[in-house]
Amino acid sequence: MARVVSLILLCVCFSAFAESTRLSLSDYFTETWNTRSGLPHNSINSVAQTKDGYIWIATWEGLARFNGREFKLFTRTEIPGLPDSGLRSLIAMDNGDLYIVGARGGIAVRSQGQWRSLPSSSTMINHALISEQGEIWLALEGQGIVYRASEKATEHTLVDKLSAYRLIKDKQNVIWAATSDGLYKIEGKKVSKVGQEAGLPDASAFTLLLTQSGTLIVGTEKGAWQKQHDKFVSVDATLNHESISSLLEDTQGDIWFGTINKGVFRLRQSGLENLDADDGLPNNRILSLLQDREKSIWVGTNAGLFRLREAPFTNWSQSRGLASDYVRTVLSHSDGSLWVGSSNGLNRIINGEITTLNQAYERDPLSVLSLTEDKNGDVWLGTYTGGLMKVVNNKIYPVKNRTNGLLNNEVRAVLFDSSHNLWIGTASGLTKLTDDGQIHSYTTEEGLAGNFIMALSEDNQGQLWVGTGVGVSIFDPALNTFSNIEFPEKFSTEYAFGFYLDGEKMWLATDRGLIRYDLKTDVMHLFGREQGLPVDKLFQVIEQGDSLWLTSNRGVIQLNKTQLTEFLDNPTGAESVVVSMQLYDEGDGMLSAQANGGSNPAAVTHSDGQLWVATAKGVAIVKPERLKEASKRRLSTVIESFEVDGKPVALPAKSDVLSLPAGISRVSFNYAGLSFIMPQRLNYQTHLSGYNEEWVDRGRLAITEYTNLPPGEYTFKVRAGYPNSEWQNNEQTLRFRIAPYFWQKTSFKLVLILGLFLIAYAIYKYRLYHYKRIEIELTEKVEQQMHDLKNQADAFAHLANHDQLTQLPNRRAFDSWLFENFSQFQHNKQSLSVAIMDIDHFKLINDNFSHLIGDQVICEIARLLRINFPDEGYAARWGGEEFTLLFPHKGADEAARLCEIIRLEIADYNFSELAKELSVTVSFGVADNANVTDYDRLLSHADTALYHAKNNGRNKVVIYNKEILIL
Repeated sequence: MARVVSLILLCVCFSAFAESTRLSLSDYFTETWNTRSGLPHNSINSVAQTKDGYIWIATWEGLARFNGREFKLFTRTEIPGLPDSGLRSLIAMDNGDLYIVGARGGIAVRSQGQWRSLPSSSTMINHALISEQGEIWLALEGQGIVYRASEKATEHTLVDKLSAYRLIKDKQNVIWAATSDGLYKIEGKKVSKVGQEAGLPDASAFTLLLTQSGTLIVGTEKGAWQKQHDKFVSVDATLNHESISSLLEDTQGDIWFGTINKGVFRLRQSGLENLDADDGLPNNRILSLLQDREKSIWVGTNAGLFRLREAPFTNWSQSRGLASDYVRTVLSHSDGSLWVGSSNGLNRIINGEITTLNQAYERDPLSVLSLTEDKNGDVWLGTYTGGLMKVVNNKIYPVKNRTNGLLNNEVRAVLFDSSHNLWIGTASGLTKLTDDGQIHSYTTEEGLAGNFIMALSEDNQGQLWVGTGVGVSIFDPALNTFSNIEFPEKFSTEYAFGFYLDGEKMWLATDRGLIRYDLKTDVMHLFGREQGLPVDKLFQVIEQGDSLWLTSNRGVIQLNKTQLTEFLDNPTGAESVVVSMQLYDEGDGMLSAQANGGSNPAAVTHSDGQLWVATAKGVAIVKPERLKEASKRRLSTVIESFEVDGKPVALPAKSDVLSLPAGISRVSFNYAGLSFIMPQRLNYQTHLSGYNEEWVDRGRLAITEYTNLPPGEYTFKVRAGYPNSEWQNNEQTLRFRIAPYFWQKTSFKLVLILGLFLIAYAIYKYRLYHYKRIEIELTEKVEQQMHDLKNQADAFAHLANHDQLTQLPNRRAFDSWLFENFSQFQHNKQSLSVAIMDIDHFKLINDNFSHLIGDQVICEIARLLRINFPDEGYAARWGGEEFTLLFPHKGADEAARLCEIIRLEIADYNFSELAKELSVTVSFGVADNANVTDYDRLLSHADTALYHAKNNGRNKVVIYNKEILIL
């Protein structure tokens, strides 16, 4: 932890839009990179950020470019003309250019993605100053300061025989130089030394800073000095014995000092702070400082690159005064303090001050499992081995244990209910301590789901919810009984670690995800791993802002509550609802992603809006507003490389179109969102104009590939966005054109089409005479074929709709007529009757006289039907020995009379000409549309009537659903 020189931690407000508080150095999240991480060398001589958002690092073994995920190296191989890979300084220009200077006098500039080398100087260049007019001032090692009127102009020496380290120009166009001989001033090429007469010490000057207000600060071998009018005064007397190697002013106006051997100092209104190797710096020798656009501080040391950033999470740990790093419970007290129970004691934190509470009686160290506050503001604690205790006058006193009423000394949950009863959840059951001191104990024998109690809560009906290792019990104080929640078998839930009451809903943190329980309807919904939750074992549920926060062994999960509620309220349409969520862990500032559970409360919301979470390495604290601020910061997107068939291609300028040869089978784009706070969580969208017209979600994939693109012109676009936030206007584009093969060109296609047309025309003319000769013959053949086809079509049509044996319409034709006309008759309320006729004992005719005679009988009956059937009717062979008859505009009675005429005609007909002693009768079933809604029912009624006729003697006409009438 950083040693804070001044312990005054006052909130400082620099403007109406500035943050009301600043993190102490101990609360910054730190990261380190070195050669094992991909840097070419561990001495970080200079760090700069260019306009496009890249971080650039100068080392003795070359230049590194950082995009948040990986380093890309540039050495003499990638920068032709550079005399040596050793670099001393980086100068980022407002127009996006980057100048690099270093060993052997090397100078190069990167402009619009391309490198060019400038003429080298005589020796190593420590720093360079480039004016708006293109003038170049160089600070040389051992050879002073030189000047060039332009990039390639002749050098003029202004100061010789000393080492110049840093150059800066103030608002009056005065150039100041930090040198081994102190501070020099250059006005219009006139050089003068500024020494002790101006208040500066007799010492080397290493670095310079011009503040936002225009104040010049000089970092020397004997402290830092700022210019006030014509004199220099010490910035802070504490630094007067320190060698200041680098300077930085951050966006809040605080001054950072890099030193030769004491690490980093920061000066703000509340005092001076120090961060050194004991606090995590790779080394105490500081070579460079930078604040990037996301307000992170980059520190270049001679043992690696170090960064401090305001991560979403800060921490209190043992190194800051906690009794132990292993924290089990936290309590937000009504007086504004935070209480932290850990494996080795109890702490109270208020206004940044931490105190440790001791036991009133000497005994073994206290392992605290649970905390609660009573109506008087007193704090009660449950312990691992000491039972129930209470804080009185800042001392911890025992209250109850196994010897005087508790079922077990392991107390994982304590709760005061609305009647001021204290409920004590132990490893062996539940105990109630009333306001008058009475004790009541409850176990599985009294109805508890299990004896191992981990969580307690009271709902708005005054019922006590008890979380155990085998389910949840609800205690009704009016009935003095327990009821147990039966989780659906598909939930597979056993452990209930925590509760959160949300109006008429109770949220349960379980070992299978988050469960919402409706207190009115007893309906439960589960949101677990199958629904997209990254972790299904949850310990605590907290609501803050528009989110639910869940703690787990893998970090803290933030869920959008509105989306989650919509998801659970409409399970059938859940696939269309996206629930925004984010998992936070060590990369977001937590010292440990293991948030502890099994004791309560394991996480709380404090009065200032911060969330405090018990973890295996202290307490992790997050302020949700800080997360929202991070997602609103400017985010740059860059296209880093473009490959064609696996080979890299130099990126063109933004306005240029890259021409690619014909036959390209694959193009791929590598891109990055230049965020150094959450680079692994950025989301990307791409769009390829000319191929698709919509943005395509790529998730966190930083590469896109297209195959077999046809020839044409395309514009590739990519943009990056923070998780759970709107897309920024940061898209980058790359235009390219794929050339066609000669046979794919429009001109070739036109020539080919013209040639084909001419050939076709020649063939046409050649064949025209032949066609004329055979025209008459062909016409006759066509006419004959058309006639034959018509006859054949007519025959097919007739066969399709007529019975081949009787030439009556077949069942298909009958069904079609009935289907097409039934609805019209019903709509017009017109009568329509159907009769089904069956030849009686037709099987005996086939058996006694042969099937041939049977066929002749069928044909004869069909003939009699055609003779005797009314013109407006419709008769068809239904199949086998059955016929169907339609009687439009006739009711069942009238249709039955007509059927009776046909029946008598058939019964009286002489069939002996077909076979001796052959006689034939038929039966009819008649029905009308009076009480039916579809034609299938009409046919069914007629069939039923026919069935009745055949079962009652045959040779009858029977009307459906009326008194049987035999006419």
